Amino acid sequence: MQVCYKAPCRIARGSVVSEVESRLLSGVEIVQAATARSAQVVRRAIEFSGQMARQMGATVSVDENYPIDESFLRRGKRRLNESLASWLAADESRLVLLAAADDDDVSSVCEHSMVVLFADALACEATLFASSGLADLLGDPRREPLIPRGDYGAGTAAYGAVAALAGLVTKKRRGGGTDVARVDAAGVLSWVNWKAAAAGSLGPDIHRQGDRAEWPVIACADGYAALVYQQRDWPRIIDMVGDDRLADSRFTSFKGREQHRDEYMAVIRGWAAKLTKAEILQAFLDFDIPAAPVMTAQDLLGDALLRHREAFDPVDKASGSVLRTPKLAHRVAHHNTQSFEIGTTDDGLPLSGVRVLDLGIITAGAGVSALLADLGAEVLKVESYTYPDPFRAWSGQQVSPLFKCNNRNKYGIALDLKNVNDKAQFLQLVKNADVVVENFRRGVLERLGLGYDVLKSVNPAIMLASISGQGLTGPGCGASSFGSTLEASSGFSANVAYADGVPYITGRNVNYPDQTVVLYAAAVITAALSQPERGMHLDVSQRDVAIYLLGEEIERVSSRMPGKLKDNGRSYQCADGSWVAFDDTGSLPVAREALIHWVAERSTEQVLRELAGTGVGAAEVLVGARMYELRRAAGYDVFAHSPDGTMVKGFPFQFLNSRMTIRLNSPDIGEHTAEFVGYLH
Repeated sequence: MQVCYKAPCRIARGSVVSEVESRLLSGVEIVQAATARSAQVVRRAIEFSGQMARQMGATVSVDENYPIDESFLRRGKRRLNESLASWLAADESRLVLLAAADDDDVSSVCEHSMVVLFADALACEATLFASSGLADLLGDPRREPLIPRGDYGAGTAAYGAVAALAGLVTKKRRGGGTDVARVDAAGVLSWVNWKAAAAGSLGPDIHRQGDRAEWPVIACADGYAALVYQQRDWPRIIDMVGDDRLADSRFTSFKGREQHRDEYMAVIRGWAAKLTKAEILQAFLDFDIPAAPVMTAQDLLGDALLRHREAFDPVDKASGSVLRTPKLAHRVAHHNTQSFEIGTTDDGLPLSGVRVLDLGIITAGAGVSALLADLGAEVLKVESYTYPDPFRAWSGQQVSPLFKCNNRNKYGIALDLKNVNDKAQFLQLVKNADVVVENFRRGVLERLGLGYDVLKSVNPAIMLASISGQGLTGPGCGASSFGSTLEASSGFSANVAYADGVPYITGRNVNYPDQTVVLYAAAVITAALSQPERGMHLDVSQRDVAIYLLGEEIERVSSRMPGKLKDNGRSYQCADGSWVAFDDTGSLPVAREALIHWVAERSTEQVLRELAGTGVGAAEVLVGARMYELRRAAGYDVFAHSPDGTMVKGFPFQFLNSRMTIRLNSPDIGEHTAEFVGYLH
């Protein structure tokens, strides 16, 4: 699908310093290893982690448990031709990425810095999505929960492992010593599903909504599109569709549209059915609707914005063919080559002593800063009374639990960046800061007079981290989007479908790319802070973070090789009404065709008990409250409580020696202004 965009990019293209992108982990030596009992999905996650580290400049060797070839996750790695023990003994700065089944697998190398990614020996994509509760939010409520095709579970766990790895590297370089980072694969996916945990712990669970969702998927002439929009966008949808029936007063509010859904959706579906994906995308851009067509890997290869970002590198094959492979999701738009002191860590956490100015909102920005705070940074959340973080009053609540989840461990500063005096106060803070994080719509920071050039003139060592939907430059980059928009435009939704091919998005319940970009952006920022030449403008694209997990399929499609992404199992309903997901492999107790009836005659407990010992990876599809209770009961830190007792997001990984903690409640607007700013309002 190739589109000639009319929508202008709102930021001029800067000079891309590609060599900086690939050296954030330069000089780091890593072994990618696995134990005999580690699950295949965890080994796959470690392969993702090792490949991302390699693309950031690390030297990655692999033990005998991993093959080396020219495929997406194995390209460019080396064979470890000695024992792991002797390799580690030669240089104490070396690190290990280890796929393991439990603590017994890691005792022999615990004195070295390493990331250990855990999962049960029978874990698979199906069990990761089931036990994290994510499967319960995918699909149609009248049908079974969906398990995405591809490597989304393994890839998401890998993003958690890479963030942990960056923390270990930075901690070591700042004098913090060695440590072990524990990453539970299902725990990372549960952390991604924090909204369901929050809802379930406080009240009714949220579930998949299917075609009754506020943001539905609609058919168009050659595929599908995700209709993502806010209440404020409704008048523009009326203009875009061009049908006066949508102007009916019954459809003015969300509540009214919910009550009369079939009537207004019939109009929209009729309009969309006549348009191709390219045409419907252009309509969304023309009317500034934060929606997108559901794109396939083939569509991505022809996408104009991705071509502008040079999102895919050519790879020459021995056969003479050339395939395309995804780059990592960050760019360095500008870079200061002057060296600065890295600083030391005084409490063992990687970012202790680092100051972050948080302009982030909702999840993609505020969540990144929250994880940086967990890693030890002092984070100052900058808001104004006239424009607070929209999550504060999400769903009409005075202080939303969603806001508290993304903003614990922060200080609150009140500054109106449109005010000359307040902007001057902000620039004073920049002088003594290390990082500014923002996820405003493209161009907002420049219009405020706070672009990278201005920040750099105040503090040459400052790092500006821009977290955006689709990157800083390129045709259509400034178009508004939400996480579910990016699920559609990244290829994720195309792989969340039943056999009839109708795709699904998670909607407000998850917004998957919003969550994964938090892990990836925190990893990149943390790694960059370990470099003496750290003054830079980082450009991190949420869409590219999601696309990277589709790398193997993109390579296959670009090289015109036959095949398709593998299915990762199915969910079956038990006699008690609950669902169990498993991968349909191993020694099934009955023929595959009879599974639906076999499961339907047994309780969830019976199904899981009878599958034990068969080699079949299986797990109950948990709802949010149940997932939250089990995670907390098992002692995991995926969910936690702030000092005032509020349930909040915990940690996607944890260090063994220097544990991350929730030190601060989420702040009121301006609660700490007097402590950090030279005057009070």
